[in-house]
Amino acid sequence: IAKIDAYQNEVEKARLLTEYPEWIIEKVRDNLFRYSSDLVSNIAAANEILCRTQNEFVKRILLEDDAIGDIARIRQEVLFIEEFFNIDLSRYMEYSEQLELTKNYLYRWKKSTVRDYDEFLHPEKKASRLEKEKARKSRKPKKQ
Repeated sequence: IAKIDAYQNEVEKARLLTEYPEWIIEKVRDNLFRYSSDLVSNIAAANEILCRTQNEFVKRILLEDDAIGDIARIRQEVLFIEEFFNIDLSRYMEYSEQLELTKNYLYRWKKSTVRDYDEFLHPEKKASRLEKEKARKSRKPKKQ
């Protein structure tokens, strides 16, 4: 089966390369690489910010937004490839699931950053949240 898949990939690649101009294939490939690179770069940059000042919080939130946008751009590019080049990208599904997981992670991370930023601006909110968490933990029965 692996040989059949490899042969099918070669056939699709050969058909694609002869059916469309080389420049458009390179443009699409470059876009995917650039968006993927931007995604990794934005996540890494946001992760390096320690958020000790208001500007640092804002910068991290903007980088998290950019990373979420990168995922949307990757998805759009893949949809374009599927429709324009008429290619079956069923193999893309596992990557699609990974992108969805990453997007959900980024949304949770951003929500946490926004909460921390709000608590940075209003320290009484953090004290209130910690108090509620402590009360919730003390109400839970301990497992034996």
